Amino acid sequence: ETGSIYIHCDPTASHYIKLLMDAIFGSHNFRNEIVWHYTGGGRSKSYFSRKHDIIFYYSKTDTYTFNIDEIRVPYKETSGYAKGGITSASGKHYEPNPLGTTVDDVWDIPIINPLSHERVGYPTQKPEKLLERIVKASSKEGDVVLDPFCGCGTTVAVAQRLKRQWIGIDITYLAIDVIAKRLESN
Repeated sequence: ETGSIYIHCDPTASHYIKLLMDAIFGSHNFRNEIVWHYTGGGRSKSYFSRKHDIIFYYSKTDTYTFNIDEIRVPYKETSGYAKGGITSASGKHYEPNPLGTTVDDVWDIPIINPLSHERVGYPTQKPEKLLERIVKASSKEGDVVLDPFCGCGTTVAVAQRLKRQWIGIDITYLAIDVIAKRLESN
């Protein structure tokens, strides 16, 4: 009853998937449309370069896990608020949170560098930092994380590292072999 679901897609299908998700989970259980922004690769000269994917975030009910403090990020160096807080017009002083600022719905998380130790050679591999944010935000230690299209197992590896139980499903033997080797090396 406290579960959440994240659906990742590129902009070519996101509008169709949003309609399906609303029909299945109800628009009242829609929590966010997250824009995963990244750089790298080529640049178009005939249209704006496509450098983002969409992640829809839904919950099953109004009672769901959301750990905002687990996913805070450092304040920007240029943030005056981070340096000393802010005083409102009424005179009340607000101090910055020592854990950092909250994350909004645009996530600047780079794609995996071709030379990264994280790369396993799977074509649709996502960065661990992306899955770590999702797993930390919507689960606690001991909770179950399910990835029904787990590919190279990034979600599974992150869930295990964060002490979550996990279920990973994929149709190809290649994916299962890559996941098994990945978990052995962790």
